[in-house]
Amino acid sequence: MKTEKVLWRKKYITVLILSLLILAAVLYGIRNGRRNDKGGNILAGASPDTSAFQMYYFDGETVAVRTLYDSGAEKEVIKKINGIPLQAAEEDALSQMEPPFYGFWVSSQDGFDISVTASGGVWLKNDGAVYYGDTDLSGLWEQMEGKDEDTWNALNFPNAGRLSAYHTIFLLKADEQTAEVPEGLTLTVEDIGTSEITVRITNNSGEEFSYGEYFSIQKQIDGQWYTVPVRADNVGFQDIAHILPNGESASETYNLNIYGTLEPGTYRLVVETLSAEFLVGHGRMAGIEGE
Repeated sequence: MKTEKVLWRKKYITVLILSLLILAAVLYGIRNGRRNDKGGNILAGASPDTSAFQMYYFDGETVAVRTLYDSGAEKEVIKKINGIPLQAAEEDALSQMEPPFYGFWVSSQDGFDISVTASGGVWLKNDGAVYYGDTDLSGLWEQMEGKDEDTWNALNFPNAGRLSAYHTIFLLKADEQTAEVPEGLTLTVEDIGTSEITVRITNNSGEEFSYGEYFSIQKQIDGQWYTVPVRADNVGFQDIAHILPNGESASETYNLNIYGTLEPGTYRLVVETLSAEFLVGHGRMAGIEGE
């Protein structure tokens, strides 16, 4: 009887140990699986064989961009970036970012943009995912010194549209409209919603008025107008000229989704030399009379 109890205890202990080992293995797998889902490998899907690779540097005033065209060199840089450990964060972590900002752009295997921004220990991807991680990328920027380099404005920085909600340095001061608007030519808001704005262009100037598909949105901050960067990827406008004869008017609808969710404030839609102001409040949007 005593022997049977000893054997039973040995079997029980063995089963218990095996169960604990299996449980530990499962928990380890779950933990690492979550880590892989939430961070690291941030440029997954990049296609250096079919795309150039760009790295950006923004000191708060000037945006510099360096471009790689050699797929071998691109793969080395992408591997280094993908190897940086990351941990998932909430979107409000974007407020912790500060100059210098680093950015990356490369095309995916499907031809879609992959753009990433890193600063102040925070990473942002163009799908809206936010992470905590090491953002000391000065060495990588120096490594790309001597590559094809250009200077752009803040509107062209990766994810500038989303970042502009937290950092006004990503808003470009709008040029003063020096071109005089002919008398009798007006732009007024007819209807506005969260995704689009409809305006009416009226031409009583005495001559034809031509305008294209392109438009922009500007925001007023402390009396100054700033151009708002688009948030959507791969935004383009058809090169089409619309001719509006004298004495006629036309209704045009513009897509606001490319700017994401507009923060409360005073905005204006700009088409050629014309503009129409509108207000964005908490869940409310409306045109401003007289514009």
